[in-house]
Amino acid sequence: MENRKSNKFHVPELTFGAGVFSGRYNHIEKDWPLLSIRRAFELGINAFDTSPYYGDSEKILGSVLHTLREEFPRSSYYIFTKAGRYGPKNFDFTAKRIQESVKESCRRLRTDYLDIVYAHDVEFVKFEDVVEEGGALPELFKLKEQGKIRYVGISGYPLDVLLKIARFQYERDQPIDAILSYSHYCLHNIKLVNYIEEFRYVGVKYIMNASPLSMGLFRNGEPPEWHPASTDLRYAVAQSAVLAARNNLNISKLALQFALDLDDITSTVIGLSNPNEVDEAIASLKELHARKKRGKTIPEIEKKILNEIYQILEPHFNHSWESPPKDH
Repeated sequence: MENRKSNKFHVPELTFGAGVFSGRYNHIEKDWPLLSIRRAFELGINAFDTSPYYGDSEKILGSVLHTLREEFPRSSYYIFTKAGRYGPKNFDFTAKRIQESVKESCRRLRTDYLDIVYAHDVEFVKFEDVVEEGGALPELFKLKEQGKIRYVGISGYPLDVLLKIARFQYERDQPIDAILSYSHYCLHNIKLVNYIEEFRYVGVKYIMNASPLSMGLFRNGEPPEWHPASTDLRYAVAQSAVLAARNNLNISKLALQFALDLDDITSTVIGLSNPNEVDEAIASLKELHARKKRGKTIPEIEKKILNEIYQILEPHFNHSWESPPKDH
C-alpha cells in the first residue's frame, strides 16, 4: 500500500484515457488494451482514467493491470475513476450509491483503493445533490478519510459549474483536490486558461485537461456520430484537417502538441486505443520537449498552417456546446 500512504503524487504529463475501451470512439481489437497499456508503462505513462459510465472500460483496464501485476505492481501506477453517472440519463449522486459505486469500481479494477474519484458530470444534477450531506462529495470525503480513495475530484464540461462547486467546497473548508475539465483547452476552445488561477485560489491541487482532440473532433476521418459539435464546427475542423494533410501535417498531432503546451496543469488525459497511438502521443510530447530545450519555436511551415487553421476555426473560437443538452 505504499502508493496509498505516500504523500508523493507524481502524475505523468500524459494520462492514459481508458474510456476508449468502451468502443464509443472506434472499434477496439481484443489484444489492443493489453498491448497499449504495456507500451504505455514502457514509455512512462503510469496514470489511467476511466469510469463506470464508459462501458466495460473499468473491467478491461482492471483485467490488464492484473495481468501485468508482476511487471507493474499497484504501487507503480495511479487509477482515476468516477462515480455518479452510469448511463446517458442515469445519474445517482446519493451517498449510498456513491459508496456502492466506489466498491464496484475497486472490484472491477482489482484494487483496494483508488487514487482519484471524481463526481462525474456534475452539471447534470442539482447543486445540492453534489455538495449537501447525503450527496456525492460528502460521501467521497468520508471514503477519503477511510483510505479507500486518495483524492476527491469533480468532472464536467461547464467551467463555471466546476468553479462554483470548487468555491463552495473551499468556503466550507473542504477544498476539492482535483478538477477534470474536457474540450476546454484544444484548438477551438481555450477557456480553461481563464479558470486555472481561480481553481488554484480555491484550493484545487490537481487540474486535468482531458480531450485535447476535443473528443475525437480533431482526428483524420469523421468524429464520433454522437459528438455534440455543431455542423458548422465539424465542417471547419474537416477543412483544417484537409489543409494540414495537404502540407504533410497531421491534424491530430497539431492538436495534441497545442494542448500539451499548456502550463500549470497536472496532466493531459488522452484516449489511446492501440500501441501505435501510445507511440505517437509520446513522440509528440518528446518533440515538444526537444523544441523547448533548444529554445526553438515550431517550424515556419507548421506555424503558417496553424495560423490558417486558427482563421478557419475563428468563427467558432471559445464557443462551448450546451451541457446538459436541451433534450436531457
